[in-house]
Amino acid sequence: SKKPPLALDGAPLPGPPDVRLVFALEERLVLARVEFHGSRALPRERIATLLANKGINLKISAPVNRAELWRAARAMEGELADLGYPRAEARLRLEQVPTLAVRAAFEIHEGPRVEVARVAFRGNRAFRDEELRRQMKRIAPHAVLAGLRGKTIYTEQRLAEDLERIASFYRNHGYAEARLGVPRVAIVEQPRPGRATRSHFEITIPVQEGLSYRLEAVELQGVPPSVRSGMEPVLRALKSQGAYSQEKLERASELLARLSARGDPASHGLLPDVDVTPHFDRTAGTAQVTLRVREAAPYTIRRLAFFGHHRFGDRYYRRRVLLKEGEIFDAEKLDRGLAQLARTGFVKPVEGRDVRVELDEAQRTADITIRFQEIGRRRISIVGGGSSLVNTFGIVYQVFDLFGFEELLTAHLEGGPESLNLLLGLSKEGLLGTKASFGVSLFHNVIRPRVFGTAGRERLFTSRTSGVGLGWNYPVSSRDTLGVSYALSRTSTELNLAPLPGAVGSNGSSPRLEDSRRAVGFTWAHHDGDERLDAAASVSGGRLGGNEKLLRSSLEYSRILADPLSDGRNAWAMRGYLAGVSGYGGGFLPFYHRLFPGEELLRGFRTGELAPYALVNAVGAGGTSTVRAQTAGANLVSAFNGEYRVPLERRTEVAGFFDTGTGWLLPRWLGTAKPDMLTGTNGLLRASTGVEVRFRMPVVNETLRFHYARNPLRLARAIMLPDGSRFQPPDRRDVFGWALGSLF
Repeated sequence: SKKPPLALDGAPLPGPPDVRLVFALEERLVLARVEFHGSRALPRERIATLLANKGINLKISAPVNRAELWRAARAMEGELADLGYPRAEARLRLEQVPTLAVRAAFEIHEGPRVEVARVAFRGNRAFRDEELRRQMKRIAPHAVLAGLRGKTIYTEQRLAEDLERIASFYRNHGYAEARLGVPRVAIVEQPRPGRATRSHFEITIPVQEGLSYRLEAVELQGVPPSVRSGMEPVLRALKSQGAYSQEKLERASELLARLSARGDPASHGLLPDVDVTPHFDRTAGTAQVTLRVREAAPYTIRRLAFFGHHRFGDRYYRRRVLLKEGEIFDAEKLDRGLAQLARTGFVKPVEGRDVRVELDEAQRTADITIRFQEIGRRRISIVGGGSSLVNTFGIVYQVFDLFGFEELLTAHLEGGPESLNLLLGLSKEGLLGTKASFGVSLFHNVIRPRVFGTAGRERLFTSRTSGVGLGWNYPVSSRDTLGVSYALSRTSTELNLAPLPGAVGSNGSSPRLEDSRRAVGFTWAHHDGDERLDAAASVSGGRLGGNEKLLRSSLEYSRILADPLSDGRNAWAMRGYLAGVSGYGGGFLPFYHRLFPGEELLRGFRTGELAPYALVNAVGAGGTSTVRAQTAGANLVSAFNGEYRVPLERRTEVAGFFDTGTGWLLPRWLGTAKPDMLTGTNGLLRASTGVEVRFRMPVVNETLRFHYARNPLRLARAIMLPDGSRFQPPDRRDVFGWALGSLF
């Protein structure tokens, strides 16, 4: 053993004092149960949703977290205040139960419901109280059905938002120095004879309007002469507004920034900064504004990071956002990539708060962080639509990355009285590490169109097509994509009505035809923001093989323009469409390959109603020969759609529309046999106008459309046939219809 140390005189040195460590262990109570009592406005399900949205987790069978319990009580009080119960209290009571556990019971006292009954202003002279109250959106007891719409509820946040709207209204109508004082919010007790006293809020808002200023001059600096000429219309429109408006100056600044970036190819889509400096002359009541455009120096992407993704790998997102580390930061390119990613349906649309861009002014670098919210690897979509009793309904089921190769499996089933479509597809993006994508599909389609005419709703023909298709797409730029496809199919067609010349077979005599098709197609898609152009062409037969020798082509252009009169809230939308089909090399155009346009081009029209009519000889029951009019299909169709879209709520939109179009049956494209056309129906202009209401369904994320269409060019007259009979075209004046998915 070790000897103790000794002093100089040989005496042992004193050792260190004894130290005693005492550990006091106190067992924390476990939360056994959480109960909520006393509230009708907040059922348990709504409380659970509220706590989950605020990130409050009251874990059962875990140690009691008093801070979380306190947060839960405050959250419930805040939610009740938003429902009109400003005096609500949520009291917490902890009751001990056996086995060192506690039960948390929230006793909720809602108190009386107190609504806003009156909003008044003090100090306003330029605008009446009614006009200022119209600017209030969250607290608006004056609005129609205000109580049912929740606009009579007072909270500090709601009032603050409305105060900002009122202040913006003043600043946008010449009062640049307008200020709002601290509102006076009072609860007034209103006695009622024989009944309990009722309480309500009365809000008084003090206003200091200041002087009214008129915009006298606008000076633009920092813009080269070559670009300035394109900005002059913006400056002239701004100076013609009269009163000083902060909102109009901000919109003009954004437009000038876009024009400057468009005129500078080296900007890489990065918008320059536009400094707005107003100078007010209090004596003359005028304002002079200087707009200085500061050149945007490019930033190099130093770091690109994603978070929030779990199902898809980092490589999946990097390939689709269109930006890479080391490249020049392009905000417009990033927006296009995020929009393209959202269209896949597996990721929720990325909002502004989900994108964080940190710019280093000294190093001229940018760090980008994007937060994604994944919907899942599987997606179910509902498709279909129609008018009256003619409609289709179907489902599309898609699975992404099932085998770990970022492949997309698609199963499409859609049917109705006139058609049945089945498809199984497999596609792969980023083929062999390139930007190209490849797909293969198996399909089976049945088409049985009906004719609405004098002979009743008879089926025109029955066509069954089965085959396989291959497709290859390559993005040649961030806006343009080229595609090549090959289809191998076999079609069996039976003509149900009296045959037209050239309907089936080379001489129109055979009631049935077996047709094999080998076709190569080409597509070009150009997408630039709200502007879209799609072109397609295909050729079959000839050296490709098969007995079908046809040429097909289509061109579609659509664009959406924000309405400046509504501050960009509403929008104008338009679409133009042109399609044709023809035989070549001495071949003829079979009847079942013609175009039978209807609801997909003009709302309110059934299948084939845009096509012209032809005369056919039919044999009656007694063996007599009669002449009848029958839809002949078209080999060239065109259409134009115009809309004015007004968003109502978060998922609802209403649009006034005007659709017009026509169908031609050109004899030179038909081959040798040509039908006898009914005079006045070939190339006849058709139209429909009406109102459409759209609702974005939350679960399937599809647009459900209901429309009322009126036919202003209705064929209300009867047409005399050669045998003396009369033919009345089946035109309807008014139509109610529905559909899934957008028209364009």
